[in-house]
Amino acid sequence: MKNGIKGFVVGVAAMAVFSCGLSYAKSRVETIEVTYDNIKVYKDNVLCELKDSKGNVIEPFIYEGTTYLPARGTANLADMEVTWDGETKSIYLWDDMVAEGTYLMDVCKPYETNGNYTEYLQTNGKSFLMSGEKYSNGFTLGGSLSSASRYALFNLNSKYSEIELTIGHVDGSTKKNATVSFLVDDELIKEIEISPEDLPKTIKIPVKYGLQLKIIQSGSTTTGFGNITVQ
Repeated sequence: MKNGIKGFVVGVAAMAVFSCGLSYAKSRVETIEVTYDNIKVYKDNVLCELKDSKGNVIEPFIYEGTTYLPARGTANLADMEVTWDGETKSIYLWDDMVAEGTYLMDVCKPYETNGNYTEYLQTNGKSFLMSGEKYSNGFTLGGSLSSASRYALFNLNSKYSEIELTIGHVDGSTKKNATVSFLVDDELIKEIEISPEDLPKTIKIPVKYGLQLKIIQSGSTTTGFGNITVQ
């Protein structure tokens, strides 16, 4: 016998059919009546259990003639990975997740640069020095162009949540004050001030699955960006 159960659903439940391009104007809490009827899910004729991130089994339900399945459990059945961005209340589905320790320059080189840009890859045996230490898998940026004209542009294609890198003055360059700005989709995410006496520092930049990353370097010096990894 079908059993109608009332429950609270916060925001929007994830449907079995994933659609792109839908947007919801506001978050809300509603009391709705749903039906749990021992709904079974099969993949390639094999009965499957849908589970949440903690391993708990989640049962599908019916609401106004539509069957709703949990996003994570359903995506896992399709051999997709799921990430949740609590800040933007967004679910991301991926065919392939980025392995920890993946270098940005291996998967996403800049599509446009301006100023004195030089690339350094470990696979090519190239490196640069910052405070006497070798760095690779990154680039250096500087030059005589106006401050806002020295930049590197990356098409992140909404694949990454965060980048990590080591930043500092390149040995042999004039050590003066420098400012490095990180913009994601034209929004300033982080700005780093580097003084002449500063040692290289490792920083993390939340790129929040944005589309475009723009790194702007200003100051009469050359700045190094080494060991850039993404996740």
